[in-house]
Amino acid sequence: MKRKKFIKLIFLIILIFIIIKIFFLNNFFKTQQNDDILFLKLFSNINSKSNYTISKNKKVKEYRFKISYKNTDFKSIDLSDTIDGQTLVHEKIAPGTTGSFDILLESNQNLKYKIQFNSKSNKPKNLNFKALKGEKVLCESNTLEELSENLMGYINKNEKIIITIKWYWNFESMKDDNTDIQDTMDSENIKKYQFDIYTIGEELN
Repeated sequence: MKRKKFIKLIFLIILIFIIIKIFFLNNFFKTQQNDDILFLKLFSNINSKSNYTISKNKKVKEYRFKISYKNTDFKSIDLSDTIDGQTLVHEKIAPGTTGSFDILLESNQNLKYKIQFNSKSNKPKNLNFKALKGEKVLCESNTLEELSENLMGYINKNEKIIITIKWYWNFESMKDDNTDIQDTMDSENIKKYQFDIYTIGEELN
């Protein structure tokens, strides 16, 4: 009888120990995640005046396209390949991260061109984009698909045109220190954001 009570006592102690351990581990991971979000928020606030420019020491990712008449060229892109390493945390896209990539257009004839995008995975709500040609801002948008509505123009024979796409993930509310619900949801769900870039050549009128 005493033996059974002793075994029950040992079993109860082990069970309590396991419950306590699970509780502390769960709190640890939650704290770690909150610390990451807090760090990113502070980092983003510090760099908010930089207008999301990329470090001069970082080589911007470049994708080359040949523009030709009635021809569509495309490349599949993973946004994590274009991230600014200074804002990278735990090797993933997250609130506070930024990046950029160049689209280099070349042609052996005078043509009109169009640049289009097609997202292959869900985009975080607060991820935004800006297109530039040199220092000139061509357009800004919340989606790449909307951005492409303004990415068209003319290219001359043997000309090279560089369109820079900058992206930045703002926090839902810089003034809200409690919770960023949307950012937290997107951070947990997204591992990669992938999309295709298409270039289309058209004859001059």
